Amino acid sequence: MTIADLTLAQRIEKVTSLAMTPGAEVYLDPADVDFEAWNHVGDPLCEALITTMREHKLMGGDLYETARSLEAEGLPEAVAFFADVEAIPSWLDVDALRAGASMGRRNPIGLIFGMHGGLPFTYIDPSTAEVIGATGRLGRGGYARRFWETAVGFVGALDVEGMLPGGERWIQWVRIRFLHTMIRLGIHRSGRWPLYDTATPISQVASAATPYIFGQYRVNIIESFGGVVAREERDSFALMWRWVARIEGANNQLLGRSHQEEFELQRLNHAFLYGRSEKAVELTRDLIAGTGGMAIFGRSKSFNAAVVRRVLAPSMIATLPDRDVRELLDVHPNSLADGAVAAFALALKGVGLASRLGPVRRLADRHGQAFLDGLVQHQLRGAKAEFRETPVHGDPAA
Repeated sequence: MTIADLTLAQRIEKVTSLAMTPGAEVYLDPADVDFEAWNHVGDPLCEALITTMREHKLMGGDLYETARSLEAEGLPEAVAFFADVEAIPSWLDVDALRAGASMGRRNPIGLIFGMHGGLPFTYIDPSTAEVIGATGRLGRGGYARRFWETAVGFVGALDVEGMLPGGERWIQWVRIRFLHTMIRLGIHRSGRWPLYDTATPISQVASAATPYIFGQYRVNIIESFGGVVAREERDSFALMWRWVARIEGANNQLLGRSHQEEFELQRLNHAFLYGRSEKAVELTRDLIAGTGGMAIFGRSKSFNAAVVRRVLAPSMIATLPDRDVRELLDVHPNSLADGAVAAFALALKGVGLASRLGPVRRLADRHGQAFLDGLVQHQLRGAKAEFRETPVHGDPAA
């Protein structure tokens, strides 16, 4: 029996069973992956744990510590969840992560500008745009705090040891997985999800769409702003974000076993999700207005709009070779601002070349993580990134 012989409900049931198997490694040829069915599946393991915690009124306090306590007590939902999130996939070479982390630490400008492309890129999925619109998480109110709270996880991913199971940065990403699940369940409870015919909120496909967006694509942005990146470093950065997606609950079948398989899956994934929505246009405008109001980005809306136009150019996005994401998001040219950003990027070429020098590289490896952590914390003005308390249509997600 082939996929064509099954109803959509049967196909969803089939992939849901795989999603409920902790750390499952069942791979297919990318062309045979059922993106439509996976788009109706969220994170069954985390949903079961959060639902149980909610039923027992355990959603106050530190959710991670509470979940660990439940695991120690033998609660099946907690045991299964941690078995999944702690599973090291066969394709993860920990030592191979170090080159990409080093590259990221010595290219802080390109790394931070990666947010100007990475966030709007996710909005090609109407479901993702709908979720962010429902939570207001990256809307106009309190934009700077949400932007830099998101950056906490991005910067933390450069800490290789900290990203291994039990590490501080790994725990941050587990907390984000909890947050995504609470948002999904909150949207279900609200009864106001308009896309059930096509997707569940924060679906497996949406979660699995991120390795290229925050990996190789962000390397393209780093290079566009003067970074000089070796092939080993590019592959390492891609591997890092495949690992992040796995921590976040994306099934291995959607991530692949090699760089080639991952890229083909990402190409198919992005083509499947690609679609226009007014929420995506609105959220992109919010990003431009929000970053345009920050001192670190020059307090210039036109400059930041030009950065978004530059990093979303078709030449930057290999998974969508025949599409122009800027048109999808209504990001229009401005010759003066575009020229200013091009000149700024050209001026950074020398900085990128200098960063390859041994002394500079060693300095970045020694102090780069602390610098980036400090930068993000300074922008947060000392507030802690909690990864919770996000409303859904005005109601608490938890």
